[in-house]
Amino acid sequence: MPDTKKSQSHIEILQTNLLRWFDKSKRDLPFRRTRDPYFIWISEIMAQQTQIGTLIPYYNRFIANFPTVFSLAQATEDDVIKAWEGLGYYSRARNLHQAARLIVSDYQGRIPDTLAELIKLPGIGPYTGGAIASIAFNQKVSAVDGNVLRVISRYCNSFADIGHAKTKKQITGWLDSILPDAAGDFNEALMELGALICLPKNPTCLICPIRSGCQSDAAGTTGQLPVKVKKQKQITKQVEVGIIKQNDRLFFIRRPEVGLLSGMWSFPITETAVGSGQDIKKKLRENFPELSEPIFIGTSRHLFSHIIWEMSVYGFDLDKLICEAVATRYLVSDQAESQSDHQFKSLSEVDDLALPIAFSKLLALLTDF
Repeated sequence: MPDTKKSQSHIEILQTNLLRWFDKSKRDLPFRRTRDPYFIWISEIMAQQTQIGTLIPYYNRFIANFPTVFSLAQATEDDVIKAWEGLGYYSRARNLHQAARLIVSDYQGRIPDTLAELIKLPGIGPYTGGAIASIAFNQKVSAVDGNVLRVISRYCNSFADIGHAKTKKQITGWLDSILPDAAGDFNEALMELGALICLPKNPTCLICPIRSGCQSDAAGTTGQLPVKVKKQKQITKQVEVGIIKQNDRLFFIRRPEVGLLSGMWSFPITETAVGSGQDIKKKLRENFPELSEPIFIGTSRHLFSHIIWEMSVYGFDLDKLICEAVATRYLVSDQAESQSDHQFKSLSEVDDLALPIAFSKLLALLTDF
């Protein structure tokens, strides 16, 4: 763990070398051109599970759609999810939306400037709260993400498991104790060092600005660190997807408010044991009792962080008589449409739905259906 007995001069060298390097070598990123807490907040939420190079176009698009916390708070959830589309982990977008509404209602539109208040908001934990508080408001609080855990583990030659809460707490406490006045820059510098030099594999130690104090470099153990127990392997699930077609309209449902892709629009889906489309047909017959036999359309595979869906896609083409029988149940007016959990949409309207990639990529299979 970090050595709290290091001399003050040693700490000052670490601070000076790191900040000097950051000033000269930091990447020019759109959210680094401002100290506006709203922009920093959006960028930090997006950076969770997403590489910086990947998120920039999404960040620019999101900010163009919602340039202020007020515009984000006033948007519908579907609009927010649509603007987030492609980044995955959609609970982050929902939390952003909920937090924006709380900021407007409880804080008069001013984002809190302390860690204690920030972490009360949905989706903001100690890392994100520390990043916003330090970068936007220069509060002396650390922001410890995976990059920082790796940098400090190597710098201190620590073999403690960075996946353990105790390890993270100790590293956070040590960093809190050595933060300079430029706390935000120091936090960003540690993150940037982990992103550009102190890489998970093949770190470029020869050009590291804090190499002189790095204990793992001196001990030759850099390649063994950090220690992190491997996560459980992904689970593969066999699922069937049902595509119900009414002329040129497709049937969509809103997923439950809890669980995978919660609250988003999707095609009907179910886990399968029997196969051949019989499981999804059984599920759909709860609402469409006179369905024909399923038409096999194709297969698709989608990877989530902990689950893999092996999808078999089946089509059901409703004739006019059946459509008229179910129309009053599922076809809703434009005014009520956003509140419906089931609806038909024409292909030209599908782009307006907050449809996750797992399902939107299935549209390419429908050319002959």
